[in-house]
Amino acid sequence: GAVEATRTRARARAGDAPLRPRQMQRTVTMRKLACAPPRGGFVRAGARATASDFAQHVRTMRGECGRSRYAKSLREARRQAARDVLQRHVLIVGEPGTMKTDAMKLVHFGSSRRRDSMRMLDCGRMLKLREIGAGGTAKAALEALIDAETRVMDDIQEAFESHEHGGSLLLRDVDLLPESAQQVLNDALRGESLRPASERIRVVMTSSCAVPLVANDFDDISLTTVRIPPLRVRRADIEDEAHFFLRQMAVEQDNPRKFVFSGDGVRALQAHDWPGNEEELEVVLRRAVVQMNAHQSRERTLVESKDSPLVISREVLWPGSKLAYGGHRSGTGYRLNLFSVLPWTQSLMRSSLWNGQLQSNFVVPVFVLLNLGLIYGPQSRDANVFLNVFWCWWWPGILITYPLVGRMWCAVCPFMSVGTLAQRIVTKLGFKLRRFPNEAFAHFGGWFLVVLFAGILMWEELWDLEDHARLSSSLLLLITAGAVIGSIFYEHRVWCRYLCPIGGMNGLFAKISATELRAEQGVCSAQCSSYGCYKGGPAVPPNGMETEGCPMGLHPAQLRDNHDCVLCGSCVQACPHGSVRFNLRPPGIDLWTTNQPSAHEVGLLFLLLGAAFCHRLPETAVHLGQFADEVVSSTAQTHSVTSTQFQMHAAAAVCALVYPGTLAFASHALSNTIHEKSADARACQPQAFVEEAYAYLPLCWLGLLAHFLDIGLGEAGKVLPVAARSFGFESIATSGFLPELVADEHVISFCQGTCILAGTAWSLVLLRYNAKRTWKEIAPQTLAIVLLGSQLWDLIVM
Repeated sequence: GAVEATRTRARARAGDAPLRPRQMQRTVTMRKLACAPPRGGFVRAGARATASDFAQHVRTMRGECGRSRYAKSLREARRQAARDVLQRHVLIVGEPGTMKTDAMKLVHFGSSRRRDSMRMLDCGRMLKLREIGAGGTAKAALEALIDAETRVMDDIQEAFESHEHGGSLLLRDVDLLPESAQQVLNDALRGESLRPASERIRVVMTSSCAVPLVANDFDDISLTTVRIPPLRVRRADIEDEAHFFLRQMAVEQDNPRKFVFSGDGVRALQAHDWPGNEEELEVVLRRAVVQMNAHQSRERTLVESKDSPLVISREVLWPGSKLAYGGHRSGTGYRLNLFSVLPWTQSLMRSSLWNGQLQSNFVVPVFVLLNLGLIYGPQSRDANVFLNVFWCWWWPGILITYPLVGRMWCAVCPFMSVGTLAQRIVTKLGFKLRRFPNEAFAHFGGWFLVVLFAGILMWEELWDLEDHARLSSSLLLLITAGAVIGSIFYEHRVWCRYLCPIGGMNGLFAKISATELRAEQGVCSAQCSSYGCYKGGPAVPPNGMETEGCPMGLHPAQLRDNHDCVLCGSCVQACPHGSVRFNLRPPGIDLWTTNQPSAHEVGLLFLLLGAAFCHRLPETAVHLGQFADEVVSSTAQTHSVTSTQFQMHAAAAVCALVYPGTLAFASHALSNTIHEKSADARACQPQAFVEEAYAYLPLCWLGLLAHFLDIGLGEAGKVLPVAARSFGFESIATSGFLPELVADEHVISFCQGTCILAGTAWSLVLLRYNAKRTWKEIAPQTLAIVLLGSQLWDLIVM
């Protein structure tokens, strides 16, 4: 009797106090719970528990490990349910693998009814036992299933009728009950709710999902719901949970050796998503302990102190894993943190130079000077250094930077630098900025920038912007006006993220970049509570700096690709835990791992690919005769916009812009038609066109680069003579005194041909990898890519 009373008091304390890892060794034996089999009797205070009773409970009854706000909230909710004066029924909801059963037992043994009768039923096991014998014919199986459901309903009714009033009934996994049994349970619960609190049977249930049939017609006065957050949400508690399981295994195995985690081991645990929750964590750790023990037995010749701890690293937790940090998460492998290899990159991103001074002190003044030079200077490209810089330096230069630094240009973009200044001015004047209308902009903003970009390309082709300084300045000022309007009405950079045509192009080509800015999801979820990288705020020790938050409204741990990240470094400044990483990765890995396809992005892709054909209409006209040559040479400067030549030129430009997308879609439709008529049509479903279209992205990027290499390698090196000519020093410009660096036409052709061949090959490999079908099955798409590549070769190289 004294021993049993001590055990009862220990159970009561277990219901109120969370089990910490260091308490495991002395409390694990007291936290064993004797529970009856599903159809057995009751366990009452003062009754002697037999060995078979203890055998029914193979796991420990444990509290909530950890000190996160989720653990504290769960602990408080469980305690309130246990101490409820009204003795309401309790429904504990959590994903499979969470500690629902432990919480259910703790609610009972932490309540005033812990000394009263208690019975536990495993609904899932009970249904399986009733289904034994179902087999034979379909009719016999159906009859057996109906009989099993009927008997389960009888079991539930019998449990309520035979159980003592004032006791507790613990039901595990009520979501596994058939609907008819759930309705019976609901009726029984409503019947018990009509009784006085001291006489009713208190029911504590667990479920892996919502059970509306059970909880129907119940309010907070009759039913308390306790929700257990999944382990991936409580990343700060994972280390404590892991130490608990290690202590438990040490007691079970009578192993005096101590296990500790290495730094990368803790990060690996915190980075994994744990779909199986605590049960999966326990399995992983048991496997790791077995491996460590086996390794020690093989290395018996090594002399080690028995008191030295055994270190569990990431390699022990996930043997052979090639992922950079954490467990099995798609798209996170093959990374090298450049902040560790090149520390100056982190210092640069955290500096005030990169985050404001460069834009306000250099970019904006240069942008103003550029536009003044375009407006008031000579109008041709061979006489205006500002027009030379814009078309011969900026366009080829930004295309070359995409595979290196992705969308970094947007971090120092003059359009948004002016917009940011305007935003600060209206904020100081007391104007309240609106929040991001994310859904509306995400739905319509992409198509807005596609239409705007199409208009810019038509304007560029028909008005010959490459050789007209004032019109080029008008283009720059138009985009700047959009950035200013977006900045004075909305917070952050709504123009950059959703509406800017240049930003849309940058985001599309940033997916092929070999670098990325990401945060360790495990560290962010486990250690961060300020979210300064996302919403801004004051400095947070030890390393956080005061920031205004991400200008694009993003969280670096939630990024799936490079489309929206501008590498501004705001998150690097704000992060107090060093979670943000600047990774070197395989170029274009987004396209076959975590890419998020969208229709408007595909439209922009083929529009840009069509721009390469549109800008080469003069080369196309050579094959069509003199009349075609006169048509494509007609611009707004030489012909009226109502003239036949100009309108035919406009029609030819439209056809060139839509040609690549039309050809790609036609090849996809033809492939699907052939696939539907094949014998294995049901075995492998083809990709949607929106997903397949990203295979054309390398060809699009390198095709545009090949087009701009003409002026990049042929005219950019003449910047000094052109500068002299811009300011009226014609004699110096023509004297030959100023150096020129111009590539030979054969070198230019070689570089252009290399770009087109590389783009075609890369697109074919990407098509084959993403489609996961044989070359024969994707023959139409393969021919379309080869045809586009050969046509670009003919127009640009030949």
